[in-house]
Parts: sequence; structure tokens; C-alpha cells
Amino acid sequence: MASEIVERVTRNLVAYEPSPKGLRFAAVSLILRDRQFPSVLLIKRAERSGDPWSGQIAFPGGKMQKGDNKPLDTAIRETMEEVGVDLGRGAEFLGYAPMATTHTGNMEVVPAVFLLKGSVEIQPNEEVASYRWVDLEDLTAPETKTTYRLNYDEGSVEVPALRVDDYVVWGLTQRILNSVLEG
Repeated sequence: MASEIVERVTRNLVAYEPSPKGLRFAAVSLILRDRQFPSVLLIKRAERSGDPWSGQIAFPGGKMQKGDNKPLDTAIRETMEEVGVDLGRGAEFLGYAPMATTHTGNMEVVPAVFLLKGSVEIQPNEEVASYRWVDLEDLTAPETKTTYRLNYDEGSVEVPALRVDDYVVWGLTQRILNSVLEG
């Protein structure tokens, strides 16, 4: 079953370059390792004032910058900056997952999916508090599904989430994982 997950993920990807619809544009890297027993790299963002994603579980990635010609460039650059992994050399680009819009509605995020060619050493920068490899099979298990209570000034709301040990994946990251794993 585990090896079939990569094939299922691949079926949910596209090769063509997504184009922005006028919003700010960002890209993230969904990095897989080991085709037979696949796992995905998740990071916990460092707590930083003014960062709307502070402390959240995420994929390496960030905003497109001058010099990034396409989302793939952004994903590769941001991954090198945040976790020290050179995806341009050490991974096979499998394709793009469906574009997602942030909860604020002002940024489109393109997930670029990669399969590592070999082992890598993760070297987190100051933007990353921690990281872990999570088995894709665990992310599809019913007992992983939960909710997360998001508190606002006006109240709170429960949103779908995935719990893997002390990592609670919700919001954009959860939606991207759902689109890739379940279509």
C-alpha cells in the first residue's frame, strides 16, 4: 500500500506552469523520500512577530522574488534557504499540485512536488524551529484526522486538521496535503 501512495500522488499532479491570477504568488516544496515507504518533510515555522504563519506546520517555501522565473524556481530557492536541501540536484520534480489560496485570500500558493534521489541532511535556518519526516501512510490513516480550534478576536472556529505526534497540520498545509493525497 505504501508504495502505491506515490503513484496516487503523481496522478494528482500537473506538469504545466501555473500562472497567477493577479494575487501575490508563492511556492512551497512538498518533498517526498523513499518511493517504497514514502514520507514527506514538514517543518514547524519559528515563532516570529509579524509572521502570519508563525509557529505553524508547513512545507518549505515562500513568496516569488525577482529572479524567480516560475514557481519551480521559487520552491527550489526557498527550500535551499530554509532547510539546506538542493532540490535542483538531489530530487526529481514530479509536478505541481493544485494551486491554493491563503485563508486571507490575498496570495496564491503553488505546491511543487519532488521525490528525493537519495538521502539528504536537513540544515534548518532561523525560520525553521523544527522538522520531521512523516509517513504518507500515517497522514491517510483515519486516526490522524482531527480538528484544530482557531481563535480570533471575534471568537473561534474549528477547522479540519491532521495530528502527527505533536505536529497539528491545519489550514493551507492540510488543504494541500488533502488535495495531493486524496485528489
